[in-house]
Amino acid sequence: MEKVNLYEVDASSVNLRKLCGGGINNLSMESCVAAAILPGNPDAYIIGDSKLGADTPTLRFTRQELNNFFAAYQAGEIS
Repeated sequence: MEKVNLYEVDASSVNLRKLCGGGINNLSMESCVAAAILPGNPDAYIIGDSKLGADTPTLRFTRQELNNFFAAYQAGEIS
């Protein structure tokens, strides 16, 4: 299977959706991100800073990359 460079996919028409959940400290502040599915690839995501709105720089990840990240976090490998 050919690996796709996610940064070569045109995402100029994508509207990022603000997703919030979970407090980040004892002050019960929510942590939020802006995210969307990458066009033409349902297993890839665009993630940005929800506080910056449309001007946010974005990162792109495959579903497997995100699964690996969350698994490492839950295993205590990332603090």
